[in-house]
Amino acid sequence: MAPRKEVTISLLSFLFLVILAIGLGSFYRLPSLESRPMHTDEAILGVKLADYAKSGQFQYDPTDYHGPALHQVSLLWSKIDGWDSDPARWTESDLRMVSVIFGLLLLLVTFMFSDVLGRLGTALAILMSAVSPMMVFYSRYFIMEMQLTLLIAVTLGCFWRFSQGGSKLWLLMAGFALGFQHATKETFIINVAAAIVGWIAARVLIGEFQPSRGSGLRLSSSSSKKQTQRPLLWVAIPAILVSVASYSGGFRDWNAVQDSLMTYMNYLERSGGSGHEKPWHYYFTLIFWRHDGLTWSESMIGILGLFGMAYGLLGEFKNTARQAFLVFLSVYTLVLFGIYSLLSYKTPWCILSAQHSLTLLAGAGAGWIWSWMSGRITRFLFKIAIGVGIYFLCGQSKFATDHYRADQRNPYVYSHTSTDLLRLVSEVKTIASEQGEAFTAQVINRDSGWPLPWYWRTLPRVGYQMTVPETLEASVVVVDSDLIEPVKAALAKSGREYRETGPYGLRPGLYLSLLVAKNKTPEPQPVAPVIESKPEAPSPDEASLTPPADTISTAPSLMPAKPVLPALPGITPSVPAQP
Repeated sequence: MAPRKEVTISLLSFLFLVILAIGLGSFYRLPSLESRPMHTDEAILGVKLADYAKSGQFQYDPTDYHGPALHQVSLLWSKIDGWDSDPARWTESDLRMVSVIFGLLLLLVTFMFSDVLGRLGTALAILMSAVSPMMVFYSRYFIMEMQLTLLIAVTLGCFWRFSQGGSKLWLLMAGFALGFQHATKETFIINVAAAIVGWIAARVLIGEFQPSRGSGLRLSSSSSKKQTQRPLLWVAIPAILVSVASYSGGFRDWNAVQDSLMTYMNYLERSGGSGHEKPWHYYFTLIFWRHDGLTWSESMIGILGLFGMAYGLLGEFKNTARQAFLVFLSVYTLVLFGIYSLLSYKTPWCILSAQHSLTLLAGAGAGWIWSWMSGRITRFLFKIAIGVGIYFLCGQSKFATDHYRADQRNPYVYSHTSTDLLRLVSEVKTIASEQGEAFTAQVINRDSGWPLPWYWRTLPRVGYQMTVPETLEASVVVVDSDLIEPVKAALAKSGREYRETGPYGLRPGLYLSLLVAKNKTPEPQPVAPVIESKPEAPSPDEASLTPPADTISTAPSLMPAKPVLPALPGITPSVPAQP
């Protein structure tokens, strides 16, 4: 039995859902961006951004880090928002606002697929993206993934708009976005591979992406009969120019361009796990069901996404363009999940782009289900079910960004900094302000105490080491709790006494101790005796101004000598590998 003719919602209902989505998306993304402590990756990117702002040159490291695009966009936003002048005054909110903007723009990109999803599907896709706890959490996270997800969505949208009779400008925009993907994070190539497979599958199963009448968003008129000559060149040339310009810093550093290609050998090695091994079904648990002390699920998006895939294969369409794109999107999404599931190396943010395409399919699936319903009762029940699902996602977004923002029971929290570390950060800053120029500190941790170099970037004379040196003389020492005994032995050689506090949580299973030098009490010194002598008889005028001799005494000054500052080896923190 074929479904009844598609029945859309009213324009007023559509606008209400869109405004609600943007409002909820802003509500969960914008407030209290500084409340969660900086993850190591965020702190590293923040320090690298500060170095880039000061030097004007991005140092690309193809071994463990990613491209310059996020830093370039962040620096541009800092100029627009007015916080570019002094990196020492940057806050966590300043940096994370960049990702918030990407997350909100991603909601608007959904309109590029409106003729595929339908009015109801578009509104619900925006709404589900707005309150998805995964999308919300990483929209408040200063790493590359949200920018990469936005650029991928823009690229797919540009290709779709061109296929529906749009001008060559859509191909140019797709090329710019594709080149900037490479400059953002090298793993974009997985999405390119998945897109190629999806395109081939759609062509084989459905056929051409023939433009539909009144497809909209064309930017300029273009006859569907007139084919653009060599469309791949219109994409490849701007993509290469943008990527090269970004990596080379304006065509100045050609070694970085070469390194951006050679880095894939390193990625092949890291794909084996590199300490981030997870079972094959890890990503599916993030979508459908995960229980680790608390239950988390985006199964509403997952189930409706499966309906969207079924719709692409089994639904009836007035033209094949919509069906071809839905089949493309379905295969693309499945291939992405398949590749990332087969790789041993897994981190939760890796599938943001796959989760977003699944959400688009969920919008299409919801619209398909709606088209089957003809009675008021069934549609009322459908609205109730959607409302309950959205409410559940809202609750999880609230938990993910508030109560469990750094809790390991939150599946989006990955090897995260403990909120307890902020107590240590505050205490050492207080000590530094009290000691003034006498303040010196050493951090001894296998990862140089990250994210401490971000929090203490304004403190003078702080050294970072990964092993215990033979001698220590700093006034403040922060050390891994399991290294406290060898550190105390090294401190004993300095002859100073230290008080110990802690432990302070750094990351799950890692704790730090704080050792602060005690102030020496100065030994009392004898006061020089007063030697009485008979003064010469003063003149009558002097006699009236001079007090009696037995009231005069002198004592030596008790002001301490200016301290000699010890040398601080390892002053520059080493930077751990970035997932």
